Amino acid sequence: MQAKARDEDCSDMELIRAFGRGDERAFETLYHRYRRQLYGFLNNLIPGNPTEVDEVFEESWLRVIEKLPHYRDEGRFSAWLFRLSRNLFIDRVRRDARNAGHLSLNAEEAPDVPGAATLHPTHELDSAEIDAVIREAVGKLPPEQREVFLLRQQEFSFKEIAEMQNCSVNTALGRMQYALKSLRRMIRDIDEGGLVS
Repeated sequence: MQAKARDEDCSDMELIRAFGRGDERAFETLYHRYRRQLYGFLNNLIPGNPTEVDEVFEESWLRVIEKLPHYRDEGRFSAWLFRLSRNLFIDRVRRDARNAGHLSLNAEEAPDVPGAATLHPTHELDSAEIDAVIREAVGKLPPEQREVFLLRQQEFSFKEIAEMQNCSVNTALGRMQYALKSLRRMIRDIDEGGLVS
């Protein structure tokens, strides 16, 4: 039990080095440290397709196990993990585009939110309804804007996001600005005046 407590106190780089020396507990600690963040990011990046989310999530961690012994500390491990996962998703989209096209980078198929599009201005929204309205609006953002928005929610810097998206910091900032402007407009449209004045 004491070893587990020590693992929790270790930095990501210390855990990566320990895993490189054969300590499987170190990998488990990294996994538990970032699994919820990564799953939440993928769930929002790939709205309405939980099977695809699960597959990309699992494939991401398998790839981490494969690549972790060669990992070089060039920034935060979490940024590397999210970039790896994002790239796996994009590769799957490209590969699957030839097939039935069941997966799309266009977020036109936002998850159905019962009643969200018909909210009435006099209707008092509870937090679940507010979350549903926001989720629906985020799902409708263009892919690059949605991704910047979701990564900022995970507290990544614009520099890290720019590296993940292979663009300039100014481009990442612009995408965030457009995302916020679009979200305000879409939330007003979805909610018809009840949530946003």
